[in-house]
Amino acid sequence: MKNRIFRINIVLPIMLFCLFALLALWVASGSVGVYRSQQAKLQDNYSSRIISAYVGEKVRQADPGSVSIGNVGDSQALVIAKDGSRWSTYIYRYDGKLMEQYTETGNAVDPRGGTEIAEAGEFRLEMVNDRLLKITYSAGSGGAETAFMNLYS
Repeated sequence: MKNRIFRINIVLPIMLFCLFALLALWVASGSVGVYRSQQAKLQDNYSSRIISAYVGEKVRQADPGSVSIGNVGDSQALVIAKDGSRWSTYIYRYDGKLMEQYTETGNAVDPRGGTEIAEAGEFRLEMVNDRLLKITYSAGSGGAETAFMNLYS
């Protein structure tokens, strides 16, 4: 009888410890998935805000008549010419990223030569009229958003 009680006293705590360890691993592995999901959402939200704020500020700083839509490689580009200067800024999407490149007007623009601004799944431009620019963009895997920007306000 004493031998059986002795075995239960040893086996029961070991079994409880193993059960606790398994539950702790299960909770930790579930937490990793939730954390990764939240990080992806935060990154998309951050990139979306960066795209909107950055392009909006560039458009607001532009001189009257200096904003147009062009192409860089296969992508549409927002082209902002400096008034009285021979330089232009190109903002475009390349390889899943929103890029900016400052170059001499008239030169060919290599899409790989730009500076990365943010992750961008989509970047489309449309001139609604001579004073209103429509930008449709998405950041990473997020849904598309549309912004209207008044030119030369």
